[in-house]
Amino acid sequence: MNNTRSIIHIRAHSTPSILLTVVVALLLSAGCSTNKANVCDLQYCDDISGVSDYRGYGSTIEYPCLDFPTPQSVAVSYEPRSLARRVDDEPRDFTLQEAIQTALANNDVIESGGGAAKASLRGPGGVTTVYDPGIQQSGVLFGRGRGVEAALADFDTTFSTSMLWGGSRGAAGNALGPGRDSGFFTSGLSKRFASGSTLTLDHNWSYLNTPTGGVAPNAFPSAYGGNIGASYRHPLLAASGVEFTRIAGPVNRAFGAITGVSQGVLIARISADISLADFEAAVRNATVDVENAYWDLYLAYRTYDTAVIAHQSAFQTWRKSQDRFEIGVADADEELQARDQLYQTKSSVQTSLNTLYKAETEVRRLSGLPMNDGTVLRPIDEPVEAEFIPEWRGSLTEGLTHRVELRRQKWTVKSLQLQLKAAKSLVRPRLDFVTSYDVNGFGDSLLSQSNGQNASGYGSLTHDHLESWTMGFEMSIPLGFRLARSQVRNLELQLTRDTAILASQERNIAHDIATAIQDVTSAYAAAQSNRKRLAAADQRVQKLKDKVFEGLATVDLVLRAQSSLADAENAYYQQLVAYNKAIAALHLAKGTSLDNYGVHLAEGPWCAEAYCDALLQASARTHAKDAPKRVTQPPEFVSPGPTGSVNLYAPERPVANTETPLNPVTEDISGTDVAVVLPPAIE
Repeated sequence: MNNTRSIIHIRAHSTPSILLTVVVALLLSAGCSTNKANVCDLQYCDDISGVSDYRGYGSTIEYPCLDFPTPQSVAVSYEPRSLARRVDDEPRDFTLQEAIQTALANNDVIESGGGAAKASLRGPGGVTTVYDPGIQQSGVLFGRGRGVEAALADFDTTFSTSMLWGGSRGAAGNALGPGRDSGFFTSGLSKRFASGSTLTLDHNWSYLNTPTGGVAPNAFPSAYGGNIGASYRHPLLAASGVEFTRIAGPVNRAFGAITGVSQGVLIARISADISLADFEAAVRNATVDVENAYWDLYLAYRTYDTAVIAHQSAFQTWRKSQDRFEIGVADADEELQARDQLYQTKSSVQTSLNTLYKAETEVRRLSGLPMNDGTVLRPIDEPVEAEFIPEWRGSLTEGLTHRVELRRQKWTVKSLQLQLKAAKSLVRPRLDFVTSYDVNGFGDSLLSQSNGQNASGYGSLTHDHLESWTMGFEMSIPLGFRLARSQVRNLELQLTRDTAILASQERNIAHDIATAIQDVTSAYAAAQSNRKRLAAADQRVQKLKDKVFEGLATVDLVLRAQSSLADAENAYYQQLVAYNKAIAALHLAKGTSLDNYGVHLAEGPWCAEAYCDALLQASARTHAKDAPKRVTQPPEFVSPGPTGSVNLYAPERPVANTETPLNPVTEDISGTDVAVVLPPAIE
């Protein structure tokens, strides 16, 4: 350290460049020096045990301190049932309607099926919840995350004020002048209108106190100057009009390249509708997954029942073969073959029982139930066996009208159309009409009882007529309009792209409906064939048993017939479940799944003041007078009901039967509606 001080002392009289070089060299040498103090060089008065807080690493896995209680459905769950833990729990009859209603009531996070990787574990940021529409409507960020309230906040009146005091000390003959005290008070109201114009009201005062005794004494040692005024700015070319402002929002020159033309109330409202469409699609998919899981559980019960019956038949056959072998009527091969069939059916029973456990667990997961609450879910709704004949033209009409994907995409196209219209407004010069008017005041004091000239600042405002005004135009032209034209071109390409996507969606929906109709007819035909096969296999087993009893047939034929009977029964119920799943897939392709289940979306309750305000506005509209010469700006772009450009005039082949919805699930659910209540965005 002593050497460093001497060097700095010597170099202090050197040139600035040399001095800077030396300082940089000293800093670098200090940062890279190897002569650093170590633990042995440091001594502390309380040093008893040495170093205890040292860590030889910079990063490690740590866990957050979060006070979050475990959900009750997880905390109270019992040990799951398995082949190693087979308990006789109480059966609980479970209908499809109850499964769907329970799933919608218990799950704030929309659960989906169809894979081992759960959505909330695979990507928690991409799951759908009942809070998503409210989050969208209350968003404040730029882009599509902005809600309606945030867009309306651009038109809120802004009040700003400030009060500052200052002072300086000088001397006579000094370049800074004599000492003085100052104060500044500013306040104002600023309001933006839907037309794009801005109105500002200002009230400002400044105070200056110059003590006497200077070289040039001030005639007003204590002076107050201020004004009350208003200024108005209205765009005439670019960014002008109510339609532009409600689409793009008020123009902010500081963030023009960031915000674009998507910050208006209309775009925010469309974004809210898109969020609702996403939520509706998630709820629809969840209900379809619940129905599929319900029929999988039904099939698991049927498969297990078939396996148990087959095992019992194999056991009886083995006992008879064993008795025949013991009395010398049959060979050992016959008994071994019967024993082989016995253990094969026992393995099928064990496998099907585990499949039943897993199917019940999946239904519980999708329904938001505990993994094991001491009861066994038992589906009591029977699948449809009657023929369901869909009508192609009507199904296509429903699909192109009710599919939520089309509604979402149409909202996207409409949003881009509005943004493109607003962007074209910016490919023009910025010409604004500006005007201002001020009433000025000046006085030795702010308030005074004296009537003398310049005695009171506020008195001067009302008596001295110190007005000032301005009026004119301001124009700014970015030569070439490169940014504005690029924005228009980008929106044109986006609009073309999303229009092409809309056309592709309609084609794919038509193919989905066609595929669903093919699956319905195929599954029904296969189910009928397997039903006849089941009847034939059952008759075959009965006849062979009689022949074996009479000694006209061998046990081998009976074993084969019993195996064929079990396969035929499994195949029949598999096709029957596939038939019901195909009907659900047809409703999904047509966009009528939620209607079929009796599910509708509803918004949660608002505060009482919101209902009062809405009632006042509705009363005002009811008692308003018609104005036929006035038009709505911007024009309405929301229809009261579903619309779609569907061409249904193509010739169609006659069908023998009309659509006959014999689904008992539809008949049961139609009487009980389930409402998915969304929490309000703003309270």
